[in-house]
Amino acid sequence: MQLIVAIAIAIFIFIWQKRLYNKMWDERLGIDILYKDSYVNAGDSSSLIEIINNDKLLPLPVLHIKFSVDKSFEFDNQDNASVTDSYHRNDAFSIMGGQRITRKLAFKATKRGVFYISGVTLTAKDFFMTKTFAKVLECGHKLYVFPKKIDTPDFETYFNTVMGEIEARKGLLEDPYTFRGIRDYDVRDNMSKINWKASAKCGQLMVNQYGYSWEPRIRILLNLDTNLMIRGDYLTELAIELASSIASEFLANRISVGISSNGLDIKNQPLGELDSGTTLEHMVTIDKYLAAIVHNSEVGGFIDIIDALIDFYDRESTYVIISPYHREDLLKKLDVLNDMGMDFHMIVPYFDVQGVKTHRDYMYEWEVKLDEI
Repeated sequence: MQLIVAIAIAIFIFIWQKRLYNKMWDERLGIDILYKDSYVNAGDSSSLIEIINNDKLLPLPVLHIKFSVDKSFEFDNQDNASVTDSYHRNDAFSIMGGQRITRKLAFKATKRGVFYISGVTLTAKDFFMTKTFAKVLECGHKLYVFPKKIDTPDFETYFNTVMGEIEARKGLLEDPYTFRGIRDYDVRDNMSKINWKASAKCGQLMVNQYGYSWEPRIRILLNLDTNLMIRGDYLTELAIELASSIASEFLANRISVGISSNGLDIKNQPLGELDSGTTLEHMVTIDKYLAAIVHNSEVGGFIDIIDALIDFYDRESTYVIISPYHREDLLKKLDVLNDMGMDFHMIVPYFDVQGVKTHRDYMYEWEVKLDEI
């Protein structure tokens, strides 16, 4: 008799817990997978954070969270993971009622882009491991991986050349009606700038500082088409890194920077034109713009940008054109702008085996050795 009662109780408990789990397994169960940072630079480290909050009394003895991220992420811990077209992860947990679990997965972001968390599914079992429950989760978190910043002698030489021209142009256009302050006299200063009253107080020659009637502005024009069959992706990425590095340096010198390109996002929508700005926050906006580039509208889309400049361009701006593509159809358009007096420089990344067949005075050639990449 006792055996029968025990069996009956066991059957009742089994059926009761099965119904309970069927109804309540995901009730007040909070799951979130997010990136620790909203953006990082390529080559930097970050983390994925898994947060499980079981805000009810019912425990979950077996809980699996499956998700996928880009395979360019290099995770420190490869357990419970497989890499095919993406990095797939299947993490197992056992969580009691009223318990919260947080797990961090450290990784290195090796590639520029905008990365999402996809394929998020949740599976759990009842107390006796006889039934499996499943649920698909929405996850809108994303990570911007910004382009690498270039810091080489070639880059420094180019940047100093452009900055020298800008400073020279500023010096020619000083505005005597815009007073900025007082500084020590320099032998290169004109005697008319000496502030005699301030000099008498300080016991040495002091001169007035003035603002400028022209404030420098930089406009970056980025062509992402290479028209190459071999490793064109490398030159495209280099062009993006150059754009980011140039923008960063000019903004550090408080010079306004804007950007236009023939880039397309993941939905094949044109990224178009990004307005100018001078703040450090604007650098984040520029890098997000560059991180979002997935495709390009080929050289035709870039020539459309140049045609618009032929019709109208900002004479107060200095243009920096970055284009691995340097064939005659594009150069003839740029020759027109040069003849019109447009202030611009062109950076041409190219492979040493390819060479640059046609040179222009406005071109700065950036050689890449193919056998070293």
